[in-house]
Parts: sequence; structure tokens; C-alpha cells
Amino acid sequence: SREIYVIPTVNPDGSEHDIEGGQYQGWRKNRQGQGTDLNRNWGYKWGCCGGSSGDPASETYRGDAGFSAPETAAVRDFVNSRVVDGEQQITGHIDVHTYGELVRWPFGHTTDEVTEDMTREQAQRFQNVGREMADSNGYTPQQSSDLYVTDGDVNGWMWGEHRILSFTFEMYPASGGGLDGFYPDDEDIGPQTERNDEAVDILLREAGA
Repeated sequence: SREIYVIPTVNPDGSEHDIEGGQYQGWRKNRQGQGTDLNRNWGYKWGCCGGSSGDPASETYRGDAGFSAPETAAVRDFVNSRVVDGEQQITGHIDVHTYGELVRWPFGHTTDEVTEDMTREQAQRFQNVGREMADSNGYTPQQSSDLYVTDGDVNGWMWGEHRILSFTFEMYPASGGGLDGFYPDDEDIGPQTERNDEAVDILLREAGA
């Protein structure tokens, strides 16, 4: 009873650059100029609150403007296209990152739970669903800003613009030394993906609520 869309990677050029030459380079941005951090380039609260950098050399460079990166603009256009007769058809969303074993929800730009775009009841729903998913996969549940402040991030835009129940999973491992946390062994992919089956089912349930 659900229609599921999967985007395998939002940063294909950056991902290819990261592995060319036969070893990981720890590259997180796209390949636009010196690179844009795609999870600081979304239009909602873009550059508002000290959670990104205006320096093109920074790892958290937010770009020239919200959606200045072609990758975020492409996903935005797809999500916007799912508004049918004034109603957004996408009701749930998970962004998959590494690492830290966290379930995170909006907002990242503020430590406040209640804002002009988040009622107390809505914040409670995010907390309840996030904690239930974390109970199923053993992750730590938290509002995004509990880790650090980010502005222009995907979860903020999904909820702030479209009221999509949007979470980020920071996957295995819980911690890592240097780059190791970002590049777990390929043997871990299967079991660590399966570890999240129940959590995804929970969001699928909530998508129809």
C-alpha cells in the first residue's frame, strides 16, 4: 500500500571523485568549483544560523545560494513534482548518512523544539517516531541540532517546505578513527542494512497515518 522512491546517491560526481585513484580521499562535497556541501545547500533556512560556511574552501560550504548545486535542485524539483492537486504525495523520507548510529529529525538550525514551522504536537510526533525507530535498530535518537547546528539541510527543507516526516539515519559504526567511520568494510553492508529493516517499516507505517 506504499509507493517507495529510492535515490541511490545524491552526490554522484563527488562519490566518483572520492574513489578515483584507488583509495578513499574523504571527499564529501560535490565537484562544483571547490565543491558545495549538499546538506547545507537546501533553501529552507539556508545560511541562517551559523550552521554552514560561506568559504568555498570549507568542508561545510553552503554554495552561492539555496539550491545553487544541481544535485539539490534536481531532488527539489522531483519532490515538488509530487504535489498533486495541491497535496504533497510524499509523506515520509529517510536520508542515509554515515556515521554515528543516530536517528535524527528536524530542526538542525535551532535547538528549539517548537518554532514557527513546528508545533508542540508535531515535535512530539517526530520524537515518538524517532525513538521507536531507534529502539528497533539500536541507534541514538535526537533532534538534529543536538549533534551540531546545521542550516540549509535536507530534513529541514522536507518538513519546512512540504511537511514531509523526514529523518536522517547516521549508520554504522557508532564511532571511528579518522576516515574509518565513513568507510566500513563491504562485508558490513548487508547486515547493517538489514539492521534498519524494522525502522524503515515504522516510517512506512507512519507515512500512511
